[in-house]
Order: sequence, then C-alpha cells, then structure tokens
Amino acid sequence: MGRDWPKMQIRRTAWHAVSWLVAVSLCVPVTMMLPRPSAGAAVVTLTMARNADMLTWDPYPTGDDPSIFTQMVVYDRLVKLAPSNKDVEPELATSWKMSPDGLTATFALRQGVKFSDGSPLSADDVVLSLTRAIDQKSEWGFLFSPVKSVSKVDDKTIAMHMSEPFAPLLAALSTFAASIYSKAQFDKYGKEMAQHPLGTGGFALESWQKGSQITLVKNQHYWQPGKPKIDRIMMRVVGDDNTRVLQLRSGQVDLIDFVPPNQVQQIRGAGQKVYAVNGTAVLRYTLNETIKPLDEVNVRAALAHVVDREAVAKNVYFGLATVAKSLLPATTLYYDPNADPMTYDLAKAKAFLAKSSVPNGFTLTVQLPSGNQTLLDAATIWGNGLKQIGVTLKIEQLETTTLIQTRNAERYTVYNAAWTNDTPDPDELMGVAMDFKSQHAAHTFYNNPEAQQLVAQARRELDPKKRQALYTQLQRIESRDAPQIYVVDVPRLYASSPNLGGFEPNSQGKYGFENVSKR
Repeated sequence: MGRDWPKMQIRRTAWHAVSWLVAVSLCVPVTMMLPRPSAGAAVVTLTMARNADMLTWDPYPTGDDPSIFTQMVVYDRLVKLAPSNKDVEPELATSWKMSPDGLTATFALRQGVKFSDGSPLSADDVVLSLTRAIDQKSEWGFLFSPVKSVSKVDDKTIAMHMSEPFAPLLAALSTFAASIYSKAQFDKYGKEMAQHPLGTGGFALESWQKGSQITLVKNQHYWQPGKPKIDRIMMRVVGDDNTRVLQLRSGQVDLIDFVPPNQVQQIRGAGQKVYAVNGTAVLRYTLNETIKPLDEVNVRAALAHVVDREAVAKNVYFGLATVAKSLLPATTLYYDPNADPMTYDLAKAKAFLAKSSVPNGFTLTVQLPSGNQTLLDAATIWGNGLKQIGVTLKIEQLETTTLIQTRNAERYTVYNAAWTNDTPDPDELMGVAMDFKSQHAAHTFYNNPEAQQLVAQARRELDPKKRQALYTQLQRIESRDAPQIYVVDVPRLYASSPNLGGFEPNSQGKYGFENVSKR
C-alpha cells in the first residue's frame, strides 16, 4: 500500500502499481541538421519575441528563466504539472509507486519514445539525466537533496532511492531541473551539451545565434500522435517592451512575452489575445548582503517598510497586480498572508534605520533590465519612499542577459525581477531563498541556521498540517529578516495574434507549443 503524499497528490492507480552580450557579431551560430517538413507541405512558422536570450541548454548549471522556459520546450520530464495546479500527470513515466517505508520510488517508463534524432529513449538516458539532477553540486541539486541515487531496474523501469521520506519528490520531478536528455549526446559533448541539446520534446534545436535568435523545428519522432501542429518556431530577442508590442501589432511576430501592463487594454482593443497567469510570480528586490550596510537586518527591514505596494499595484500594474504578503506567490501551497507580512510604514522604517550603523541614510544602487518601463516605474516609487528616510536610490539599467549574469556572478547590489515558481510546492522557493547552501540563498548570502533547519524539516514532513506550520514560520522569518523584499503578486503576461490557437501556459506560467496552431 503506498503512502499518501500531502497536497501534491498521486493517482491512486499509479500508487499501486560572461556575457554574450558580447555582441551578436562575435557569436558563432550553433546549427544542427534535422529532418525537414515533407516536400510540398507548407511550412508553418511561429515567430515569438522574447525579452531576453537563454544562456544554456544544460539543466545542470541553469539559473535563468529564459533558459528554463526554452528547455521545457525541447526536453520532457517523467511527470508534468496538471492543470489543477495540485497534481501531476504522466509524461515520460506512465505510472509510479512508492515503497511502504517511503524510501524508494519506482517509475515505469513510456515505451516507444524517441529523441528528435530518431534514437530510442532508454532507462540509461533517464538514469544519467536524473543522476546529474540530484548532484548536490548542480544549481538545483537541493531540490532533490533526500535522493541519494537513481538506478535502472530493467529496460522499462527506474528507481530513485532516498535517505528519508521526501514530500515534494513529484513536484521536483516536474521541473526543468529533472529534464530527460540523451546519454549518448552527453557522452559525446559533455559540458558542451549546453549548446547541443537532444530531447524527446515536441521541438528540437535547429540553430542558435546567441543574443539574437533561436530556431526550433518540429520533432518528427514526437511520441504524441498528430503533434506538434507547427513546423518551426523562431524566438527573437527583443529587449525593449514597446518594440515587442509594436512588432506584434504590425504582424512581424505572432507571440510576445513580458507584456507591459499599461498596454494590455490597448492590445486587447486591437483584437489581439492576452494571456495572464496569476498567482505564481512575485516582484521582489533581492539584496546582496556582501554589500554594506545590506548585511544589517535593521537596514533591510527599513528598506522593506518604505515600499508602497499599493501604489505599485495601482499605478504601475493598473490593477493587474495585488499587494504581496509573502515571498511565496499567492497560489503556492502553504502560502500564508497572515505571517507578519511586510507593510508600507515610514515610521517603522525610520525606527529600524535609527538602530542601524547608517541612521542618517546612505546611497543604494538597484540594477534593472533596460527597456523595462514597468520595473523602472516600480523602482521609482520605492526611491520616493527611500528618500523619506534619507536613503538615495540610484537606478542602473543593464541589458537583461547581462543583468542575469551579473546576478548569477553575485556582483550586483540590489536585483529587481519577478520570481516565478516552477511548481506549486513551496520547497523550491524556500529551499533556494532561505537555505544558504542553495545558491548562497538565492545569491543574497543570507545565512540563518534556523531557517535552513526549517527548510529541511518541511521537505521531509508528510503531514500537511505540520508542513503548513513550518512554512508559516519560514514566511514569518523571511518577512522579519528581509533578505528579499517582496512587492506585488504579478501576472505572467503573454500576447498573441488572433490567428494563434492552443497557446496555454501551464499553471506556473511555463509554455509549450505541442498544441499550438496557426491559421
């Protein structure tokens, strides 16, 4: 009899059973030879304008959203999120079961699946991919910290072996970090697989002009009959918000991301489609505690209490955002809006700053992506609040990919972007934000042993009520210590031409193109 896992429920039948911004001209295009659409057939191409380029095709070192979103298109995983946001569905695994002691999970693999080069998917591919995923030296290894090994049971089955019960295993397996790729390709290229992906997803890489454009083509061997419905996807990098919108409206592109909130009504009025995924992303300021005086909790608390969140929601997001009351996005499991949330309170801010080493204020720099008027306006509102307590805010704008690399290299002061959940389970966000061992606590260098212990305890706790109590405590600590300052819950916004059908981002805002059609 299998063990019930909290919230992220499992089907009972299954239980039984440096900058590239180096300039484009310096980049060497990566091109792969792939099957073409059959002769005589019209080639259906979807063109998408995205705000930034990806950095790598290898999930192991991935630390940026553009890479995550693109990898999700080319690779499959054992399971995927269900539309309910509370469950997972089979993908490359058709069923799974847990041992009575909760320490071994076995997965039956889908048969007949092929990579985009026509080679068959095997248990060896899955073992290699997941063994790299659980490596604690990898960027997201903490997501699988209780998993000690992955083994091949037979040609159709793999097993994951854990040191302790692990509540969010299935949620973790639905993330990009658990993507399945070809062992032969990895053996051939090693770390250079970052430029040579080979997956079983609906599309495969045809070419990559770094900093400029990615071209994907239909996987002719895709395991879902009749899909994909389009032949080619061209992902162009268009960093400026207004330019992306103009290209959509002029018909130069079919789909855009990061739709500026102030243009949503205008886009809809022009007959284009707008897609909004709510409750899975939070706009926040990430503070680098290696930069003084951000290492002082009184300073961080002061900075948190001068954010006029209602003004940002109303005047920057035009009602599309709501005041954030936790670092966790509002639809995340165990979200608690009553865990002593940060509030706009100038008196409190002044009191906290008076107890710090800089009672009379200081100058603070925030780094923003260039061309993003939304984040610029939000930062301006924050700067107005900071001025009230004697802090001067300097705004530095960088090209998006450069900004991401600067953050990942931990050379930033204050980084401003929206965190987007990959799963509805809080283990991912709390794991990366509150545990120093995970990416230096999201590159903040926040180091709190109590928070680390709570993260580990919640990860192994199977009782939903006890998990709720642990995550409430973590949210309360985060609001108190403010390693990251949350602002508003923001929707992830896309817009497309009216001729596009079947584009449906998943519950966490990630997109796929298997069901997309174009008239």
